[in-house]
Amino acid sequence: MINVLVTLSVDAAHLEEFLVATLEMAHAALEEDGCRRFEVLRQEDLPTQVVLYQVFNSRADGQRHLETEHFKLWRSQVAPMLAEPMQAVTYTQLF
Repeated sequence: MINVLVTLSVDAAHLEEFLVATLEMAHAALEEDGCRRFEVLRQEDLPTQVVLYQVFNSRADGQRHLETEHFKLWRSQVAPMLAEPMQAVTYTQLF
């Protein structure tokens, strides 16, 4: 399995709009065949910091996620809402 952690710093003025778009995309991602888990986490002491925690059956499934219409729409919607570029790190699950 492949785990992806995406760290996002959201402009405070767009936080609610960002969360709505992100939750819609997360629900759509969970319908993908290779997506096992998709969580949206918001930092408690700094709510403009958001982490997407994603688990895919394989690297190919994670790549297919990036090619879906719901991901492409989300990325174009939230890009102007970010205070910094998003950071993604991929991990191979060992246990």
